[in-house]
Amino acid sequence: MINERSALRKALIITGAIVLGIGAYLLYGALVMVNYMAYYHCMGMMCGAMIYYPLFLSVALLIIGIIAVIAAITLINIGNPNNSRGLGYAMPRGTIMEGTVTDSSSDYYGSVLKLLPKAEREVLEYVIKSGGEVFQYQIMRDLGLSKVQTWRIVHRLGEKGLVKVIKVKGRNIVKLKDLNKVN
Repeated sequence: MINERSALRKALIITGAIVLGIGAYLLYGALVMVNYMAYYHCMGMMCGAMIYYPLFLSVALLIIGIIAVIAAITLINIGNPNNSRGLGYAMPRGTIMEGTVTDSSSDYYGSVLKLLPKAEREVLEYVIKSGGEVFQYQIMRDLGLSKVQTWRIVHRLGEKGLVKVIKVKGRNIVKLKDLNKVN
């Protein structure tokens, strides 16, 4: 998995750099052409706004190259084990931080995960991997769920006593219930 990601990163960076180089070269040629056409006001049938058509391809290639490089950088950040908010993050057993899962509660959540339906299991795993606390909109965005689906799943998990929802400035924070405290 790690080798596949590093190969994908390298491919994206190389492809992005090549496309950026080609786009920059074409942009230079297009600017020279536009300058030439603007000087003579018209070149064949290319008059008026059509003068700027040579810029479209070069700008499109520059945008594609930038997107490829940004995608490679994003993959680097997600796959980094030191990144506590990345999707590839797995908390080591026994790590105790404020608002996170402890050993006893991780064993409990591990056994509960096996019993949950797929959608609820994915949401609960995401909350656990996020350190035990995450905004509801992040669940919706990162798991590709609709707003209503996310709300229903979080509500069901709350009814089962696995999470609690805290409202802060109009946003819902989904937080794992602390098993050491009696509610």
